[in-house]
Amino acid sequence: MLVCLLSYIDVTARQRDISLTAGTCVPMYKGIENDVVIGVNYGVFQNSGLGFRAGLQWAPSVANVDNAFGVPLAIAWRTSSRSSTERLQSGMAGAAGTLLSNPGYGQHSAGSVLGGFLMNLFSDLELFAGITPGYIAGTSSSVHQSAWGNNLQYREVHWTEKTQAFSVTLDAGFSVNYSIWRIDLKLIPIFHYSLSRNYRYHQNDASTPLRWFFSMSGGLAFHF
Repeated sequence: MLVCLLSYIDVTARQRDISLTAGTCVPMYKGIENDVVIGVNYGVFQNSGLGFRAGLQWAPSVANVDNAFGVPLAIAWRTSSRSSTERLQSGMAGAAGTLLSNPGYGQHSAGSVLGGFLMNLFSDLELFAGITPGYIAGTSSSVHQSAWGNNLQYREVHWTEKTQAFSVTLDAGFSVNYSIWRIDLKLIPIFHYSLSRNYRYHQNDASTPLRWFFSMSGGLAFHF
């Protein structure tokens, strides 16, 4: 079925693009820091806006476990591109709405108005959902210990266990695209849910499987 969909989209495609992205990925649990994620992605779309994406991604570390590799695959739908006039009108409306909701004249207000203008200048939106099979090359993290208080009576031990190497996540997100000629500037938030439970976070005598992650990336795409 996937092969048939790829063939159909490829034949009737109105455009293809390749993008480079970089951003952060964070487990959605208190006390665990975010990590870097880098990716390359290929997309092909037909006139209706339906499309398919496939790529490669690498995170140098996730929850202190090194070298997570993934192959994101997703079905996507993209809105039609807005004209320059439509984008300008939307930007002005966004700035006016921000000003009316925050009518001060200080520096903070000016920045909010500019943000409202810029956020509404996007060319199109893309919604997508898919799956990312992958492989985690690193081993479980080392044990971290800390102590504080009088005579160091309070202690904490925490570390992340890698339960298995092969990984699978379900992904859903969207991309806000700003087009200049054949180039897109992209802002991409994504939620990830781990089906394979690769990470377990240990803190003192308690442990928690890390299943929910959130990533925020920016990127550049070239249409051809």
